[in-house]
Order: sequence, then structure tokens, then C-alpha cells
Amino acid sequence: MERTPSELEFHQVFERITDAYVALDRDWRYTWLNAKACDFFGRRAEDLIGRHIWTEFPEGVDQPFQRAYEQAMAEQRPLQIEAFYPPYNRWFENRIYPSANGLTIYFLDITERKQAEQELLQHQRMLAQAQQVAHIGSWEWDLAGNRVTWSAELYRIYGVTPAQHAATFEAYLELVHPQDRQRVQQAIEQAAEDHQPFEFEERIVRADGSIRTVFSRGTVDIDQAGRAIRMMGACQDITERKRAEQLEAGQHEILAGIAAQRPLAQSLEQIAHLHEMMNPGALCSLLLLDESGRHVLRGAAPSLPEAYNESMHGLEIGEAHGSCGTAAWRRERVVVADIASHPYWENYKSLALAHGLKACWSTPVFGSGGQVLGTFAVYFREVREPRPEELHSIDRMLPIAGIAIESEQLTDRLRERNRFFEMSLEIFCILDPQAQRLVQFNPSLPRVTGYGVDELKSRSYREFLRVEGDEAGADPMLQRDAAGQRVFDFVNRCVCLDGSERLLEWVSFAAPDGLVYAVARDITERRQVEAELAYASSHDPVTGLPHHLLLERALAAMLQDAATPAWVLVVGLDRFQLVNASVGHLTGDDVLQRLAVRLQGALGGQGRIARFAGDEFVVVAAGLSSSAALELAERLRAAVAEPVEGHDYRLLLTASVGISHSPEHGSDPKNLLRRAETAMSQAKQEGRDRVAEFSITQMQNLEDRLQLGNHLRDAVRHGELELHYQPQHRAADRRMTGFEALLRWNSRQLGQVSPGRFIPIAEALGLMPEIGEWVLDAACRQLRVWLDRGHRDFTVAVNVSAQQLQRHGLVTQVGAALQRYDVPPAMLDIEITESSFMENVWRVQRTLAELKALGIKLSLDDFGTGYSSLAYLKQFPIDKLKIDQAFVRGLPTDTADAAIVRTIIAMAHELQMRVAAEGVESQAQADFLAGAGCDELQGNHLGPAMRVPQAEGRFSP
Repeated sequence: MERTPSELEFHQVFERITDAYVALDRDWRYTWLNAKACDFFGRRAEDLIGRHIWTEFPEGVDQPFQRAYEQAMAEQRPLQIEAFYPPYNRWFENRIYPSANGLTIYFLDITERKQAEQELLQHQRMLAQAQQVAHIGSWEWDLAGNRVTWSAELYRIYGVTPAQHAATFEAYLELVHPQDRQRVQQAIEQAAEDHQPFEFEERIVRADGSIRTVFSRGTVDIDQAGRAIRMMGACQDITERKRAEQLEAGQHEILAGIAAQRPLAQSLEQIAHLHEMMNPGALCSLLLLDESGRHVLRGAAPSLPEAYNESMHGLEIGEAHGSCGTAAWRRERVVVADIASHPYWENYKSLALAHGLKACWSTPVFGSGGQVLGTFAVYFREVREPRPEELHSIDRMLPIAGIAIESEQLTDRLRERNRFFEMSLEIFCILDPQAQRLVQFNPSLPRVTGYGVDELKSRSYREFLRVEGDEAGADPMLQRDAAGQRVFDFVNRCVCLDGSERLLEWVSFAAPDGLVYAVARDITERRQVEAELAYASSHDPVTGLPHHLLLERALAAMLQDAATPAWVLVVGLDRFQLVNASVGHLTGDDVLQRLAVRLQGALGGQGRIARFAGDEFVVVAAGLSSSAALELAERLRAAVAEPVEGHDYRLLLTASVGISHSPEHGSDPKNLLRRAETAMSQAKQEGRDRVAEFSITQMQNLEDRLQLGNHLRDAVRHGELELHYQPQHRAADRRMTGFEALLRWNSRQLGQVSPGRFIPIAEALGLMPEIGEWVLDAACRQLRVWLDRGHRDFTVAVNVSAQQLQRHGLVTQVGAALQRYDVPPAMLDIEITESSFMENVWRVQRTLAELKALGIKLSLDDFGTGYSSLAYLKQFPIDKLKIDQAFVRGLPTDTADAAIVRTIIAMAHELQMRVAAEGVESQAQADFLAGAGCDELQGNHLGPAMRVPQAEGRFSP
């Protein structure tokens, strides 16, 4: 397109413009570009004129320049914009001039300028950060205009903002501590007059009242006429450094005092003064916890009124017991800004306020083991909250306070230890093994040896401390244990001044300095006692014969020779318990001693003899023939049959002798002993005063018991056990009150086995705890079933064996069963026998008390056949006595049984116990018992033990 002369002239003018220039019409098409713009775009003008700007440069869409162009066109007003253009990675400045026909745009590459500005800004940020990190702020003071310029960090140091602070020298002086203000002003004015650099420390007061220490330094600028025109400088906040220096110096002095073992009160007072000096206005108090840990004691509070300190001494710690009492109780800092209104001071505020104390912050002082030693409290005479630096200052004082308190406690313990060493019966020594001299010892060594102190120190200790059993042995003080450790235990003989010897047991420690530190105790008497105990443990104390365990070992040695039979003879005295009952145990022991001598004589060296039980002796021999063994047994029996005469008695005794031998009757000691004893029991049953050899029939009976025991072990696992329930009735009206759960065993191999047969075996094999737990669980489970079916007002009694009662865990088992089936505890009745009480009475008493605490009932079963001790009835929490059926069987015709039953009922009622009778077999028995006052009846007359379906039918409809 050809241009008119005026257009050509116009564009020639713009070609001479150094900035890039373009023109756009209202449709955003290029109408002109000067050479600078073409060079920048890398495009010819004729390639762009008439083309849409955003079609040619789509990367500019939605960029700041597009938005600015549209805004200028819409508002018809010039705009100027600086923005980063990512496609070119450059900064541009655009000046936009709109008209009715379009836009004229000048743009300039300002990347270098922007980079310079950013570098300057980064330098400024780094300077500000450096000042902030170093706590250094810079300032400049125009003296002529009295205009002061501060850096941002300096404002932070002084705790003000530019809006709060007038930028004048006078305003700065107002921030200086009043005590430092005149000195600071004179220093600055003198520097301005002398034109010399200056530096000084000053304290400033912030708006919040806190005081900071600042180190200031500066220089003076002068003009050509030599007049001061400007001062510049920097201020560094050195508060923490100054406080650290003060703290270090103060704590060093305190630690020196602690090392010198100055009194604790003096160290605590120094700590209080140091904190008060570093925190003006604070009144410091250190309290100590007493040995019980329940009361505070006065430690040090030099700036508090004496009357107030005395009132704090001995106060109990606890929640809301002032700041200190609460802090010690809660083991954490307690801050009370206003004593008058805080609930922790409700009972103590009148005391504090009377002395002008209005705020108190208290922090526990902990020991190295985490225990509270006392409290570190700070009081103020105005209401106030703590600043963070004040709490930090307190925290820095706590460790040295803990050191002071623990050091005093340690010193006290050392003093007590020294007193203990002096008073101890043990011997404490420090020895020099190289010189064989005693360096130091406590008074116990002269007391044991009889030597004087000087004599002990002047002599070689090896003259009187000798190796046990080896005169030429090495010095044990120089030995090591098997692992080569420096700690060594040994015993040596101490030869005393009078020639006697004592045995000393030592624990020695060889220190790196070559000295040995040793502790000894005199074990002479202990060794004698040990020897006596060793003899007593292996020999019968009455007869002096070897213990049966020694005999078992001898028998085991005999059995090693399988070709030679070993014989065991058990000699059981007949009715020997009557001897003890008639003439007393002392005479009984004398009889046993005489019989032991006789039996040894009758043995004639053919074997070995031991006392086996109270009235039994055991003889073992090897290599005898059957006839020789019988002959020996007869000699032993005959020896007992001879009259026994003592100082004031003459007795005629007999003995039953049982014999077993290997290999026919067994090949291990325990089997042979058990079978010989079985034969002896058989001899007693056959009339006593005779000899019996273990028989095949007896062996079969024993094996039957073993077989029964083996099957019984699996009975619970195989589900062979079952509970039958025998009803219990109220005596007055025969109404059913509950059941007793009775155990039955239906063995797969053996069929029905009676309780009288398998329960003794279960007790002998220790199976009753396992079986008893099954019974308890099954009874509670059945109780739950009956409760769920609507039956109420009944109990279920469960028998507990002596083994269950003596073992741990019964109470837990009962509680778990009750909880597992949600059974009311009062519906469970635990029945126990008198014999259960006799072993470990204290444990049984505790177990019954714990069972009773569960809420269950306790019954004493078979009363009258055991010990029938009133002492036990008084000691144990029994609810019900059950009269044994042995006394019920003869009722009502047997007058003795009737009298016993009436007595039991009357006694039980006096003790607030119910009475039940079991084994009721007739109407006459039931009527008699009801008339005698018996509370409950149980027996086949009223109902036998029955399975669950039949038992459930006994409930009232």
C-alpha cells in the first residue's frame, strides 16, 4: 500500500525514535512497526502489518501486557506497565497511548535495570537478616536536621515501631535507662565535639518494662569546614551475653561453695541473690521437700519477710496449696499472676497479701533421678504475668539448685556412711598388696583380731590373714576371678592375738592405683551352723540315723547291678501314736532312739538303715537270698518286740515289716520303697506284729490305681465328667432351697467310676485343681441356664478341694466363672472341709476373705469328723456348717449323736451361722433335725443326686 507524503513523514519521525514502537488498530492488527521493533521481534514490518498481534504472538495471551492493552483501549487513557515476559525471559516497560483508531505502544527492555534492582533488594534483605541474626541494628543521625534513621533490627532491639517512635535524638534518649541516660548523652556529645569514634554499654527500657543491655559504637562525619554533620553507628543487643556472664560468674561462685561443702542454706541464699540481681523486682524463695515428700521446708528466701518465711515452713503440698505446694504436687510449673483472685491461694492469700506479695510463679526442682527436691519460686509486689525470658532465667537456675540440694543430701549420706563404717560389725580395709600393709581399716578389724591399731599397720597383713587350707598359697588379694575381673570373693583364716582362728569372708576390689579395697565379715559361727545344718539335713534329728534320701541314693547304687537283687524292708511300729499320746513326745523320741540302736544291732552289717517317717524305719540290703531277707525281717521285728525301758517307763511294742525286692517288684528306688510300704500296711491290716512280702495281688492293685490315674488325666479333655445335682431343702417346710453339685465319672474304658474310688487318686496325682476348675465352670454354666428359664431363689453348692484352696488363682477362677456366665455371686455356695484349713492357715484365711468379698457363700462341709476347732470357726468367714452324715445316721435313737447334733446347731447359731445336715435317709431323721433347729436338710430321703433334667423337675411350677 502506498502512503501519502504526510504518512511517510510521520513514520520517518518514529523511525528515528530509539525505543521500539508499534501501532495497532482497534482490531488488534499491526499498522506500523519501527526498525527497533522489527529488530527485536526478528520479523520484517511487511510480514506483520495487517496481522493480528495475538495470532502472531499467541504466547502473550492472558499475560499482563494483553490485559493492560485491553484496559487502555477500554478506558481510553494512557497506561504504563512493567512486567516480565516469559517467552523472551526479559523484563519490559510498556507505555500505552490509546486513541479512537487504536493503540500506540512504546516498549523498552529494562531487564538489566530490574536485575540491578533485585540484586540491591537481595543485598538489603541479607543485611537485614544479618542484623537480625547478630542482634545488631544500624543508625544514622543527621545533626543539622536532628533526624535519626534506624534499621529495622534496631527498632526490634528497642521494642518500638517507626509509628511509635519519633526519629530524633531526644526520643532516643527517652528509651535509655534513667540511670544510664546522662552518661550516654555526655559520651555522644563529647564524640560530636571531638570528632572521634565512640563506644559504650547502655541499658534501655522497652515499652513492656523489660530492660535490655546494648553495646553501641559509632563514628562522626565532618564537612570541609571541620563541622560534625552526621553520626553513624551500630547497636548490638548483648543482654543474653551479659546475663550469661553474670550467671556464669555467679554459678561458679556457688559451685565453689558447694565443692567446699558450705551449708546448704548459704548456697541457696546465693542462688536467690543471683536470680534477683539478674531479674530486678523478683523476690526469690527456695523451699525443700521433707523426707516424706509431703511437706515443704524453708530453704532460703533472703528478700522475703521473715514472718512470711516462717509461716511457709512445714506446709503440706497438694492441689490448690498455693503456688509452691501445687507445683510440688503436680510436678510442673505453676504461674499465679494475681494471688488475690487465684483459687490456688484461696486459703493462703491473706498471709501473702499482708506482706505485699501479689504474684508468685513456682517451679519444681528435680533431682537427677526425676524426684522432686523442692521448689524455686519468684514473688512480685505487683500483679503480673511472666515474660518468656523471665521463665528462661528461672529454668537456668534450676539445675544448680538441684545440684546444691543433692550435694547436701549426698554429703549427709557420706557422713552417715562414715559413721556406719565406724560402727559396722563388718571389716572395711584398704590394703597395699605390694607392701603387704594395711593402709586404712575400721575398728572392727582390731576388735576381731585383738591387735592394736599401730600393731596392725606395722605388720605384714599376711602374718595374720592366711589362705584358707594352704599355708603357702598365693596372696588372694592379688588374685582375679575366673573372668579376670578385679572384683574377687574369697575366704581366709585370721590368726588372732590369742592364737585362735576366725574365718573371714572377703569381697575385694583391685583399684587401678594398685590398692585393694576389701570388705570382710566373720563367718566362723556361720560355717559351724552350716556344718550342723548339713548334718541335720542328711540325718534324722531324733535317732541320728541317715535321712531316707541318703538311703534312696544307696539303694539306687545297689540297683545298678542288675544281677544282684536289692531288698527293701520297711519296719512300721504298731500303734506308736498311742505312745506319744500316753507318755508324751519326749518319751516317744527316747523310745525311737533306743529302737534305732536295737535295729542297727539286729542289722548286723547286712545293710543300711534310715528313719523313713514318724514311726517307720527302712532297711536296704543287697545280695540276700529270699530266706535271708525273711530272717533279717524277723530279727528286726523281734528286736522291736523286746521291752523298752527308760528312766520312768517300760513299754512293750510290736512292729509290722514289709518286704520288696528287685527285679520282681521294680527296678527303681521309689517303686521298691512304695511297694515295701504297701506290704507293711498289709501286715498291719492282717493283725500287726508280722512280716509280709509284697505280693502280685498288691502290685496289680497298685497298677490298677495307676491305670485309673492315667485315664483320669484325660477325663476332662474327653468330656467324661458330669455333674449330678442333689436337692437341698429348708428344714422347717421342706421347700427346696438349692442343689449340691456332685461329680460323676463315666469313663469310656472303665465305665462308671465311683467318686470314692477316683477322687482320692485325683488328689494323690494333683489333678483336683484342674478337675475343680471344670466343676466350677460347669456349675455356673448350669446356673445360668436355669436362671434364663426363669428359676429363682436357689443356690448351687460346689465342693472345693484342699489342693484348690492352697493354690494361687482360686479367687480369680471363681470371679471369672461368675462373670463369664453373669451369675449373681450370692447364688454360688463354695463348700470346703476342715482338713483344708490345716496347711498354711494364713493363706487359706486370705483366700476365703477374698472369696467372701466376691459375694459368694461359704460352707464348712463334714463338720464334726475333722478337727472341729472353734478357733477356725472364729477366724474364717463361714456362712453355713454342714453336719456330717456320720452323726445323722444314728438319729433319732442314738442319744450321743443327738446330743452332738444339738450342740453343733446351738454353737453355729450363736456364731450367726446356718446349719445343714447331710445324709438324711428317713422321715424320723428329718423331723428330729427340724425340731432341733437345723436350717437345711440334704439326703436321699428328700431326693438323691440326679442328672440335670431330673433336677430341673424339682423346681416349683
